[in-house]
Formats: sequence, C-alpha cells, structure tokens
Amino acid sequence: MAALTTVVAVLPVFLVGGLAVQLEADLGMTASALGAAVAAFWAVSALLSAPAGYVASGLGMRRGMPLAVGLGLTSLLGIAVLTPHWAWLILWLSIAGAANALIHPLSNGLIIDQVGVRNRAFAFGLKQAAIPAATLTAGLSVPVFALTVGWRWTFASAALFAALFVPVLLRSLPRRVSSVSAPAAKPARTGLPRRLRPFLLATAVAGGLGSAQANVVGAFTVVSAVDAGFDPAVAGLLLGAASVAGILARPLVGIAADRGIGGSMATVALMMAAGCLGLIGMATGHPAAYAAGCVVAFGFGWGWNGLVHYVVSKTAHPFTAQATGITQSGTYIGGTLGPLLFGIIFSQFDPAVGWGLAAVLAASGAGAALVAFRLEKALRRADGVSAFGEAAPAAVPDGS
Repeated sequence: MAALTTVVAVLPVFLVGGLAVQLEADLGMTASALGAAVAAFWAVSALLSAPAGYVASGLGMRRGMPLAVGLGLTSLLGIAVLTPHWAWLILWLSIAGAANALIHPLSNGLIIDQVGVRNRAFAFGLKQAAIPAATLTAGLSVPVFALTVGWRWTFASAALFAALFVPVLLRSLPRRVSSVSAPAAKPARTGLPRRLRPFLLATAVAGGLGSAQANVVGAFTVVSAVDAGFDPAVAGLLLGAASVAGILARPLVGIAADRGIGGSMATVALMMAAGCLGLIGMATGHPAAYAAGCVVAFGFGWGWNGLVHYVVSKTAHPFTAQATGITQSGTYIGGTLGPLLFGIIFSQFDPAVGWGLAAVLAASGAGAALVAFRLEKALRRADGVSAFGEAAPAAVPDGS
C-alpha cells in the first residue's frame, strides 16, 4: 500500500517526462517549458513537505493516504481531459506535488507501524521503488499507448488505476495503530531535538543535490536520447530498462542493510558517486555509452532514496514524520531547481553540457552524504543503536 500510493503521487510528473516528445508536438512544449512544469511539481512538494509531516500526524493513515491518492487522481485526470496548452501542466503537476508531499510521511509511518525492525530497510527500499516504477510505466507507455492511442489516453488509464485503487487501499489500511506504537502520538507532535537537526540538514542537502541530478535523468532522458540518435519508441524503452535497474536497486540495498551490510549515509555517498560515472557516460553522446550510463545513473545514482528514508527513520525514530518532512524538503528543492535550470541548459547548449553538469551535482551530493554520515555516527556513538532508541514507537498515529 505504501508503494502504490507513492506511485499514484509521482506518476503524473514522470509520465510528463516520458511523453515529452508527444506533448511537445501537441501542446507546443519546449525543453524549458518541460523543465518549468516538472519544477512546479517539486516546488509544491518542497513548500508543503515540512508542514505535511505535522498534517500527516493529525490526519492519520486512513484519512491521509486516500486524500493523497485523490490528489494524484485529480492530477492525472486533469492532464488527460483539461490540458489545452502546456501551461496547464503547471496546475495539474502542482496538485500532484501536494499529493507527493503528503504521502511520504504517511507511508513511512505505515511502514514503521507495520514492519518489524529486521525487515524495515527492505520495506523502505520497496516503497521507494515506486518512483522508478513510475518512470518504468512512463517509458513503456510511449510505444504501448502514446504512439498508438495517444498521450491523453495514457493519463486517463493511469487515472482509472488510481480510482480503482482507493477502495483497495481503504480495505487494506489498519484501523488503528499497534499497541506498541500508540504512545508515539505525543512525542511525534513535540519539537525535534536540537542535536538531531545538523544530521537532518546535511541529509537534506545531500538529498537535494542527488535529487537535482536524478530528476534531470527522469525528465530529459527520452528527449536527449532522441537527440543522441535513438528512435522515440526505443528511447522510451531505454527509460523503462533504466527504471528496472532503479526498481531492483532500492529493495536490494534495503535487504543488504537489514543484514548489516551498508545501511548508512556512507552507502548513499557511494551510490551517488557511481551515478556520477553513469552521467559521464551519458554526456559522451555515444549510443552505447549513453544507454549504459543511463542504467547506472538510474540504478545507483537514483537507487539511494529508500536507504535515506531508512537511515532517517532509524536515527530519529519517534520523530520520523517531522524528520522525513525536513529531509524531503531538501529532496524536493533539488527536484525543483534541477529540471528548471537544466531545462534552460538543454535548450541552449549541447546535451553533453547538461549531463556533465548533472555529474558534478552527483559528485557534490556524494560529498554531502559523507558529511551526513559523520553526523550519523556521532549520534549513534552518543545514544547507542539510534539517536532516540531503536525500539521507540512509530511516529504517525492512525487518527481513526
């Protein structure tokens, strides 16, 4: 349920990126316009992320998660039916951005409440695999829907999926939090401890830099691949293949973390560094290097998200909702500025320049992740297993 609700929230923005060629032809959308529309999604997510952590605590899972799915459904349906010009994409993707901001604190709280500690990193990785699953859907939709029945039917089909998912979600969500996690309601609404904040800030910076380069990959891979000589259908399949790498990487990294392998911000730094190498391959413009680099950039350079959620939840356990809101703010700011600025860069310069600058961002994100790792270690040394006790209760009450 956590993964599927996340898919509904992020699917609108990745469908727009995957179907960019068709949207350009129909709506007069340029690369700069694509960057602006995608940036609107992440900008709203950034603005609402920190408050969403507190709103999530008040709404609870059974009210908050259907609300987030409803916002995603509205976005998908609006794009399908009420988008006569590309500027309307800014409105609909802004609504999806609100859904995205709300869903992460709620879904993280659901995982903490329902999943045991020994499998929690895998659960976070599986949930975050929803994001490359959305890009996989976007990539496959190009040859399956966009080049056959049209891009509007692609969004309409996704909206139908979201509508059918709501009753399944309501039947599946727990009606009340577990007795172990119930006491968390009170600490979840108090202020964050001061000594936790430097770690969250460093993690937010790392996530922002990593997200900036990663969302550029998600938004501009298809358009850039066509410029590199790929057929549009093949470019869509390349996006899908790269997304599979991202889908596999996130839960596999989680499984390793559950078994004591990695499971820290140092692993995040290594993955961002690997993603930097993939982006360098894309910058060459050679079809083989571009394809291989795209897979590496997705699999490693964008496979760290679930691990970040796991590390944050482990370090700030009873304050997970608020901590997630803060760290996700950095992720969303990067996701906003990345597509917006790189839309201009791809419009004005050779794609090699854009992918080269994205590689610089990935390397910078790796450095910030190492700083976060040092702060993480300091918290663990001071407080034992986690900053506030690994056995602490979950952060998001049910609210039913």
